[in-house]
Amino acid sequence: MNPQFKIIILTQYYPPEHGAPQNRLHDLAKRMRKAGHEITVLSAMPNYPRGEVFPDYRGRFCLSEEIDGVKVIRSWILPSKKKNVLLQLICYFSFAVSSAFVGLFKLKKADALICESPPLFLGATALFLSFAKFAKLIMNVSDLWPESAVQLGMLKPGFALSALEGFEKLLYKKSAVVICQTDGIVAGVKKRHSGAKTFLLPNGVDLEAFGKQPRDANFAKDRDIQEGSFIVGYAGNHGRSQALSQILDAAKIIRDGGGTNERSGKIIFVMVGDGHEKTGLQAKAKEMGLENLIFCDSVPREKMAWLLSQFDLAVVPLKDIKIFDGARPSKIFELMACEIPFIFCGRGEGAEIAEKSGGAFVVPPENPEALASAIIAFANFAAQRRIKMGLTARKFAEDNYDRAKIAEDFFSEINGIGASIN
Repeated sequence: MNPQFKIIILTQYYPPEHGAPQNRLHDLAKRMRKAGHEITVLSAMPNYPRGEVFPDYRGRFCLSEEIDGVKVIRSWILPSKKKNVLLQLICYFSFAVSSAFVGLFKLKKADALICESPPLFLGATALFLSFAKFAKLIMNVSDLWPESAVQLGMLKPGFALSALEGFEKLLYKKSAVVICQTDGIVAGVKKRHSGAKTFLLPNGVDLEAFGKQPRDANFAKDRDIQEGSFIVGYAGNHGRSQALSQILDAAKIIRDGGGTNERSGKIIFVMVGDGHEKTGLQAKAKEMGLENLIFCDSVPREKMAWLLSQFDLAVVPLKDIKIFDGARPSKIFELMACEIPFIFCGRGEGAEIAEKSGGAFVVPPENPEALASAIIAFANFAAQRRIKMGLTARKFAEDNYDRAKIAEDFFSEINGIGASIN
């Protein structure tokens, strides 16, 4: 990149929220700033995943702050606590409109504007602001929307879908480059606009922030987990995409089968996080009488490595829909870095990476019987075998998914298209 390259990152999601796009973009922004470039983030008032603005940000239309040396400009959003498609659309549009207004007056001229999608609607704001600030547009696609919305049942074929697909193609056509998180997304972008210039910027992990930590005896004690229990953990968003009912069903199968393993005592499930589906999942677990499953609140990002290190085994589940064959959940790389073996419930790219890591089992998505069998099998492994799997996965992450190396590749790509950006 040229010295003092000026970049705007437009995203609805950013810390202090925590989640895959938040962590990825924050990491990239910090690395770009460290490389000597001027970065400004335009984002919404933090509200994810609970659907309510964080206390310190309430009652404000816009504000500016600094997070880890990166300037962040916030604009108003109308979040929704309910999993209602119309309310979610209103939420998306509220930020798209407010960010266009705030960005017009608060942002300076820039060389490039990186827009995170989804939500796709934010692309309209990106087009407007990239024109107003004389910046080249770079779309950062972490999910093929609206296709994923159709497969999740949020959208149906019709005029609205056709219009969104046309708008999606326009965004790719207008972009200097389209950044994609997976090979499947690269193929999807090319399918929609064959002339799009794409760049694979995969999910990865900050190897300095994520590493194996000692087991904390208070973790189990504070949650009334019997000493010597085998802890199966899930940490992340409780949303549609994860289809977390498969974990509840697996917990029931294991409970009905005795709920113990030969080597490690009682098998206990711990589900950490928040999201639109959590209340329903808690009600279902209560109805099923799952005394072997515990729900916990989210933990701060800086404690995530500590949290993952408390698990004997983790579960990374996905909903059984075709588009997720191209998914690479960021959680798998964090688990590898923390030397925690895991079960990946899915197919495609994520499954291939999990198998290659040497630290995971792969089972079909939304197949509780297969998940339960895999958990029981792993729980009966000798401790040395579990440790070896964790160490192998850590080495795999170091060799292939180090965010420092991934960022360097991205900087080289931007340099390579310097003529189109300047």
